[in-house]
Amino acid sequence: MTTFPRYAVRTEVVTGLGSLTRLDALIAGFGRREVAVVADTALDRAGVLDRVLDHAPTAIVVSRVLVDPDPDIDVVEQAVEQARSAGARCVLAVGGGSALGVGKAVGIRLTNDQRIDAYEGRDKVGEQPAPTIAVPTTAGSGSEVSNALVLHEAGRDNEIVVRGELCAPRAAVLDASVLRSLPRDPLVHSALDALSHALEALWARGASYFTTATAIPAARSIIERLPVAAAGVGDGSNAAGANDETLQELLEASCAANMACGNSGLALVHALSSSPSVPVPHGLQNAVLLPHVARFNTPVLAAETLALLPLVEELYDGLGLVASFAELGLPPGSVDGSRMLEASARNPFRANNLRPTTDADLIALLRAAGATFPEETR
Repeated sequence: MTTFPRYAVRTEVVTGLGSLTRLDALIAGFGRREVAVVADTALDRAGVLDRVLDHAPTAIVVSRVLVDPDPDIDVVEQAVEQARSAGARCVLAVGGGSALGVGKAVGIRLTNDQRIDAYEGRDKVGEQPAPTIAVPTTAGSGSEVSNALVLHEAGRDNEIVVRGELCAPRAAVLDASVLRSLPRDPLVHSALDALSHALEALWARGASYFTTATAIPAARSIIERLPVAAAGVGDGSNAAGANDETLQELLEASCAANMACGNSGLALVHALSSSPSVPVPHGLQNAVLLPHVARFNTPVLAAETLALLPLVEELYDGLGLVASFAELGLPPGSVDGSRMLEASARNPFRANNLRPTTDADLIALLRAAGATFPEETR
């Protein structure tokens, strides 16, 4: 049966500097003000969460759950139990991909009775989730408009992915003032994750006119704005608010990148980075893999995509980033290429890559990226 491309964004996006002033009205629009708040632990420590909540004075915060990176099933289920017992009727998720993912999971579980991993796969969620608003505090994952959430369960060879038409947040607020205090590494790694979303949308089999029209300007914005934003951490201009326009464009570009890849599907970078066994943050892992996958896909890329690749190389040079796991200072053998290869074989994103792959292709690619194989470390 022929598969035809589709393009849909299920989330209402409110964007612009100062757009957090719309947060209270968005919550009121749900008809329920009893809110479960899910946020990154670091945001609470930095006072960012309280500043966001100041924009929702009429919301009734009945539960507050703080999330560390790479949450698992227990984190979700404990958050759900707390939210349910407190009478939560909607969810406010504030943070990066981890917190937004748990927030979406809590929304699902408030109206669906089975443990969250029962909905693993596509379109397994039966009931409309509780209304969820996402406030991203990194310009990276684009989870605020994504219909997928990712959990990391110990002992599993692949991430748990819950995906479906009902899973995207009801609304998202993109206000870059919440990025002012972001440290350099999270800022850079998140933005490079977003760049991988934009470029993967260009070499995915599910690409269309609409995804390309979204992905190209998103990629260009990230490439142009990230060096300014990264420098702004060191010279204090981000924290002072002097770089707000740059941060806002970066935030909007990361959101647009997810709109693109959310419709085209992801490809080889994300197939290879889907093993929880690799002790490298997701954004950085994708950043290392990205130039190698781009090089592999070069023979099948359109001219407008090829034109971006030298700009990506310049970006990495300017950021001082070497696309090699061997340069990350990890113990020998930490990045196991065989586990990454196995994970890719079970991941549908590998088949969505425009250029077909063999295991031999990927072994060569992973070695070039500095991954090792068990026989090489004995």
